[in-house]
Amino acid sequence: MRRFLLALVPLVLVACTAAPADDRAPTTSSLPKGDLAVLADRIEQRRAELGTATFHTEGFASDGQATEVRNVTDGVLRRDGDDVTGSMTMDVSTGGQPRKIALVVVRDGTYVQVEGAPMPAGKKWGFYPAASGGEVAALLRGFGPSAVPGAELDYVQPRAALIVGRSAEQVDGAPVTRFDLVVDPLKMAKVIQDQDIQLQHTELAEYGVKIAASVWVDDTSAPVRAEYRFELDGKVVKQSTTRFRGWGEPVGITVPEQGEVVPADQLPQ
Repeated sequence: MRRFLLALVPLVLVACTAAPADDRAPTTSSLPKGDLAVLADRIEQRRAELGTATFHTEGFASDGQATEVRNVTDGVLRRDGDDVTGSMTMDVSTGGQPRKIALVVVRDGTYVQVEGAPMPAGKKWGFYPAASGGEVAALLRGFGPSAVPGAELDYVQPRAALIVGRSAEQVDGAPVTRFDLVVDPLKMAKVIQDQDIQLQHTELAEYGVKIAASVWVDDTSAPVRAEYRFELDGKVVKQSTTRFRGWGEPVGITVPEQGEVVPADQLPQ
């Protein structure tokens, strides 16, 4: 049971990202499996071509009872091959207690600044190496399995999901196509590299948690919005939605001055 709860509300700092669900029922279709592979390839190609975007993420996670985490994240991202870097600010609420967290994600780790947290004199940021895991890894996993902004798109996975609906909609007045998916947690576990996330998806299946996902794309196949939902006994217990804007436009990612940075293992406990 502990790992099931970790998959939903990992730690006090975990930011599991989402937005209110769309109440409109999607138009179902009998699209062949190959259509999802085509869609995934087109989205991946377009993201690689454009490289940069501004994003807004909203989310929550709950154990179905009293424990609940909500967050709102605004930031920018840059993609270079398989590497995703970014700069963002999270407003996190755990059990109604708010906290503001700034993060700068670089290739070899993450700079973190927690509002009100005690710091050594002259220091403003803690640096967590990419391999350190822990609370920062849990914080970023709220976006999705790959733990980067926009990781909701990980569930557009031909080896684990099926398209169950397709509809024409508008987002901010612009025409888009919405695809609704069902995701098999066990099959998803097989394509995830992180062993802990693999195990979490396996145990989600054991506890009967269902995964649904949606993606909205424009006429160039650039993702406009992406979302996943974990559902237990008909209730959404974890959800993340990211809205993308300004694909391909210049973004600024400022790395903190090294004189203001302290290694995470030297931070006050």
